[in-house]
Amino acid sequence: MAGSAFIPLVPGAVFAADTVTGRFVGNGKEAKLRFAGAYKRDGQSGKDAVVIVLSEKDQAASKNPRSDAEFGELGSAVTISLHSPGGELFEAQLIHPSFPQSPITAIGPVKGSDVKLAGNRVEGRFKTNGTVSMFEGKPYEVKFELDVTVGTDLRPRKV
Repeated sequence: MAGSAFIPLVPGAVFAADTVTGRFVGNGKEAKLRFAGAYKRDGQSGKDAVVIVLSEKDQAASKNPRSDAEFGELGSAVTISLHSPGGELFEAQLIHPSFPQSPITAIGPVKGSDVKLAGNRVEGRFKTNGTVSMFEGKPYEVKFELDVTVGTDLRPRKV
């Protein structure tokens, strides 16, 4: 065919639509988590792991989305770390401007359900059982509620 161009498609170079729906409320103020990404990271006890980064701001230009999220550079954010391939949640970091100190680690109160790590896709629902209060009576007391459903592709960089 004269004049036609051949453009190869590289598997993994095109990502399926990233989705994040639900609520993240910190001290009564709702955050608008609009962006989702998943990245490889080191897990506990040498296990492979994946971190899901949910954020208010776009993380596409970030060299280290997990770190940028945890330092508040992506607005309010949630990072959820899962063992791979099993999908067990081992760490959740919550970042919100209404928290006196941020991020906070909320391993126990955040639970995962319907978590799937299949191929390069990560999906699941992560939630608390209603509003959770931590550090009661301290100057850094926080109250939060989380109920998000996420679907995102695993990105090539490790964080």
